[in-house]
Amino acid sequence: MANQQPPVRVLYVEDNALVRELTSELLATEGRQVIACGTAEEAVREFNRQVCDVVITDLSLPAQSGLDLAKAILTVSPGAPIVILSGYPLPLPLAQLGPNVRSLTKPVEANQIELLIDELVRQAAPRRQVAQQPE
Repeated sequence: MANQQPPVRVLYVEDNALVRELTSELLATEGRQVIACGTAEEAVREFNRQVCDVVITDLSLPAQSGLDLAKAILTVSPGAPIVILSGYPLPLPLAQLGPNVRSLTKPVEANQIELLIDELVRQAAPRRQVAQQPE
């Protein structure tokens, strides 16, 4: 029997419940599992609880921003693939956060985000294999 890859886990963070539900459905394709959160704080708890291969977050969130979330995740998992979605320019160059932190400007086309997820997962493949090794 062939060694089947575990699903790609996408942690998606959006405070607007309707947008979160619709986008989660679009992101959930075969071979991909989506964990949806409404706040950065909830997302950090989920990220610490289970392996997530890609984090996609809105920039504007209540309490902590998507940028704050990215920094918190990178503190515990340097090199984690993160996509920040924003309707306006980001307040700092993403290069400061590392090569696996990207941004997309809203509205986002489905193929844009699909291509970016695929690229980030490919780049993080060695990290993903190590993270999913049984202990």
